[in-house]
This record gives sequence, structure tokens and C-alpha cells, in this order.
Amino acid sequence: MMQAPPEQQDSPRPHWDRRFPGRFQWELDAFAEAEIAPSIDPKALASGRLDLSFEWPMGDKRIPLRAIYPDSYPRLRPHVYLTDPNFFPKRHYSPLDGNLCLLGRDTRQWSSSWSVPELLRNQLQAALENGPDEDPQGEPAEVWWNQCSRPDSYCLIDSDWSLLGVKAPGRMKLAYSVRLGHKSGEFVFCAVVKYVLDADGKQVAAWSGSMPAALQGDAVKEIEVTWNRSEGELLPKPSLQDQNIGLDELLNCRTNPSALFELPNSRRGQLHAFLYPTETEFRKQGESWLFVLEAGRRSAFYPNKKAPEPPDAFIIRTLRAGHQDLISRAPATSGLSTKSIALFGTGALGAPLTIELARSGVGELKLLDADVVEPGNTIRWPIGSSAWGRTKTQALADFIALEYPATMVSYVNHALGTFVPQTEFGDFAALDETIAAVDLVIDGTASFGTTSLIQDQARSRSRPLIALYASPSVAGGVVALFMPNKGCPVCLEWAWEDERSGISPPPGMFAEAELIQPTGCAERTFSGTFFDLQELSLQAMRVVAGFFAGGVPQSSSVVYTLAFEDQDGIRVPAWRKNSLPPHSQCSCHK
Repeated sequence: MMQAPPEQQDSPRPHWDRRFPGRFQWELDAFAEAEIAPSIDPKALASGRLDLSFEWPMGDKRIPLRAIYPDSYPRLRPHVYLTDPNFFPKRHYSPLDGNLCLLGRDTRQWSSSWSVPELLRNQLQAALENGPDEDPQGEPAEVWWNQCSRPDSYCLIDSDWSLLGVKAPGRMKLAYSVRLGHKSGEFVFCAVVKYVLDADGKQVAAWSGSMPAALQGDAVKEIEVTWNRSEGELLPKPSLQDQNIGLDELLNCRTNPSALFELPNSRRGQLHAFLYPTETEFRKQGESWLFVLEAGRRSAFYPNKKAPEPPDAFIIRTLRAGHQDLISRAPATSGLSTKSIALFGTGALGAPLTIELARSGVGELKLLDADVVEPGNTIRWPIGSSAWGRTKTQALADFIALEYPATMVSYVNHALGTFVPQTEFGDFAALDETIAAVDLVIDGTASFGTTSLIQDQARSRSRPLIALYASPSVAGGVVALFMPNKGCPVCLEWAWEDERSGISPPPGMFAEAELIQPTGCAERTFSGTFFDLQELSLQAMRVVAGFFAGGVPQSSSVVYTLAFEDQDGIRVPAWRKNSLPPHSQCSCHK
């Protein structure tokens, strides 16, 4: 890149021209070569931004455009806008401001060697005329509406609903909550559509998902509102020159307005719902909802002789949260919602695995542990100071209820190997309560005696067991899937002793001297970081997902052994997989 002339070095120029001297003039030269003299916004340039307005020739037309160069230019692309809605195409643009989709979202499609004129020569005509070379990406209208939505507010729908052929107008019931924002002081409205009725009062859709944290508790209320259907796609009107985005026109066409309900600060609200067709996948038509909330004083809805202050209209963000919506980004987890898993030990290995299981949509988790979260645990436990002093099981159950409510969590606070005389509650009662009716058992206790006990109980119920543990210094670890009567934890120890097995223990497995005793703790513990330990928890999650997807062989047990390798001072995980048949010295198969 050439050096800017001395007389230009102190003149107004874009920020990026100081990093790439001469790029500004090079860009202007490219316009001059195209015989176009763009108008430069002087205020923008004085603040270090480049904002150009110009007309681009295309056939017998001159297309009015605006180019805005981001601070990250030329590493990242400039944005080109149509400034006259009469030129807006059917696709590849934002209906709000005319921003053209000249390239796909992948940043690799932009070359830093291009100027805006070169970009327009290559891409503008195809974008305006819907050329064949386009990214296979749908353009749902709700994306544009949601950009105008009220902060932190939303209404949940289910993509599995199919209502475009349903007789309208109808009614729908919503569960909702309203609160004041912590910083803004403005109301936040959260809702879910519980069911939809057609014009004849017949139920045509119902919510089957879980309720998010915002819609749990005594503050949640219900309201029934009307809904209307639009035969054509609803798009916001252009917001150029601060024009209204079309809500007034839309609301004036509604029928049978909904009832009012209370909002904070002595205001009233009225919610309106519109169903309309839109592209949901590439070249595939689907449907979406638009929710508009009017808010104002009561007089705004019941005008009297005095001219009332009109209500404000807000877009409520449409969010898709049905079962398929939640798993569509990770189809490998699709079968977990019907599964029940028992997990023993919710420490540094079991707790992150518990959260991963819930994140992946496991239907039910049954936990057993008696330990309490101490501040020192925080360095390798997935929840921070909010859990201090609480039982680990309760802290995890509450966290999952808030963040992953589709997973039902129950727990037993019991230390295996103890008996409580006052309640006559012992190990077998705790084991029965935890393992009953589950599909899989997981042991995260990292205690061999406890693992053997849990294995016996799982095998007696013909349930597979996954065990995971680290070596004392976390130089390595094990994730093992033990199938009933096809290899057990004792078989694994025999295999470690038998050179013919081809199975060796992880590094440092028997280095008891590596254990440490933190101040105030009554026992020694292993030393290691959360980011290393989590490698074991994540591998266990992969084994769970593969097992239920049918990807794990059922003919024998399987052992995954972890060893960390030092590469230039960086610990790098390396996994080794071995089948584990019953060992001849073990009595598990006899």
C-alpha cells in the first residue's frame, strides 16, 4: 500500500487509513475509474468513518446507494445500502434499511483486495435480480422484526405448529410475566403461547415444551388474546429517514382487539398476534408469528373528549423453543429426551457432566451425593460462589431448573457406606431410590470400592455403567463403559496387570503421593485444574450420546484412557480406546 502524501496525512481520513496508509485514496481512485464521484459525509469523516453516497449505473437505471466502511475495513467488508425503497429487490436485503446481501455471511467471501466498485461490479446485479449463485440460506421475516424488538422481551412459539390453513381469526392463551428491567427501569415482557384456538374455538396447537426461568413462579399470569392471519408475508416498512416501520398500518387492520392487562408504572397493555407465511428454509415456505404490544395509560385505549396520548407500540421478539427447535443444532442428542440416568458423585467430574447431560436434553437425572460446596471447590466446580455452603446436589438441581428446565432432576443426599439411625436410611434404600427405572448408571465418585458397589447394583438390574476418574495428579484418566456381564471394573484392574491385554493404566494412576490435603479439609484430594478434568467429563458425555445413538458396540465393555502429553509446555490430551472382555481371573462372568 502506498504512503499517503504529506499534505493528506493531517487531513480528515478514516481510522483504517492510518493502519493502511493510502487505502482511502485508493478507494476514491477506484470510484473515479468507474466514473463515479461519490458524496462524502464530512461529519463521519471528521470522526474517522467513511460514509459515501452515490448512484451506480446498471443498464438504463442508476441505483441510489450508500456505502459505509467499518473500522475493521479492509479486513472485513463494507456495507452497501439501497437508499430508495422503490429499488428494493424481493430477496437479499434488509427491509428495514436496504442493507444489501452482496456476499454470504462467511467472511472468507470478502477479499481485502477489493474496492466497493469492484464488489458492485461482481455482485450487485445478481443480488437485485435474484441471480442463481446464492447461498442456500432462507430469509425468515421474523429476523427483521426481531431486530426492532423490545430489549429482553420475547414470546415463545413451536416450529412444529402448522397453522396457515387454520380458520382465522382466532384466540390464543399465553402465560406471561412482566418485570422492570434492572438498569433501564422499562418493563420486560416474557410470554409463551400455551395453546391456539381457531375461529370456531377448536384447539389447533398446544405448547408441550418446558417453561424457562422467566415464566416460573407466582408472578406468572395468563391472558387470552386474539390473533389474525395475513395471507402475505409481513415485513417491516423501511426505517429510512426515521419512518415508522409499519406498525400503525398493521394495527389499524386488526379485528376484535384483545383485552387490556396491567403493566408496571400504572400502564395498560394490549397484545396483538399475527400469523403470516415466510421462508423458513432455503426456498421453503413456512410460517411465523408477529407479536405487537401496545402500552400506555388507560385513557389511550378509551379516548374521551380530551385528546389522549396514543399508546406506544413495541415488537415482542419471536423465539422458537419447541423440542425440535432446541435440538436442531445438535441432532446427535435427539434421542436423549426420553432417557433417565442415575449419576453418583457430583464433584469435579460428576458436576460438569451433570450439566452437560441437562444441556443435551436428557429427560431425567437422578443424583446421589452428600458433599457440600466449599469455596476451595470453586476452582474446579462448574458453579461459583452462589453455591457455597449448599449441598452439591441441590445447587445443581436448582441451576438446571433455571437454565435447562426440560430436564427433571431429583436427588438423594446420602454418603454411601453410612447409615442414619434416626431415619433408618441406609445404602440400599439410597441405591434403590437412585437406580430405580433408569436407562444408564454413571459413577463419578472416583472411589474404587464405591465403583464396585455401584457396578454390582447396576449389573443386578441389567443396566450399563459408565465410570470416570482421573489419576491423582491428573496426568491422565479413564472413562469406561461397563456392559452387564461383559467386563467390569475388576476386569480392568486385572487387564492393567496383564501385559497381554494391551490395556495400560493412565499416567500417574497409582501416584498416591500426589494427593494433597487443603487446609480445613478432613481428607486428601487430587490436584488438578478444571479445564483438564473436564476432558474426562466431556468424553463421558460423548460416550453417553454414542451409547444411546447405537454407536457403541454392545459385545463388550469399552475403556477410553486419557494421557496428557507435554508439547512445548502445553498439555495436550491423547485418548486410547480398548475393548474390555471379561478377564479370566475375575469372577464377574462365572
